[in-house]
Amino acid sequence: MNSRFDASGNPPSRLRIGTRRTCTDVVTVVSASFVVIGAGLSVRAWRAFLRRRAFLRDSLVATGVIVALTENRERDEISYFPRIRFRSLAGHDITFQSGAGSSAASWRIGDTVVVCYRKDRPGIAEVGSFAALWGPTLLFARLGVIFLFVGIGILVGWLPVETAR
Repeated sequence: MNSRFDASGNPPSRLRIGTRRTCTDVVTVVSASFVVIGAGLSVRAWRAFLRRRAFLRDSLVATGVIVALTENRERDEISYFPRIRFRSLAGHDITFQSGAGSSAASWRIGDTVVVCYRKDRPGIAEVGSFAALWGPTLLFARLGVIFLFVGIGILVGWLPVETAR
């Protein structure tokens, strides 16, 4: 008999302490991770909401013209981001690139768009559409709610999880 194992063929008990994880432990860790990620995404959404609301409260509105479309190629996808020129209330011509892109070229050079911009810093501007202004906030909020729901649902038993036995 090998001295590393006892009579039943198992390693000595001092080697087994804390090395065996149950499926329940893994499910608990994963679901708790979902809760933490969901909470983080929800906080991110709330902060984005507050920043966007402050931006809109202090912004002015102008009409801009799309002067170019910037192509962004990532992996196998192409996104198009409009470059927009508008005239500020002070009479300065400002050009900026929108942070809101689309996979299809839904804009054309020469199209007019509504632009929201900060009076004190007109270079901080965005297209005045719902998707451009609120899309990222809603994305973080949706993901946060989904992660929180799944994590809490598993932890409290609303969402049953089958564990291997």
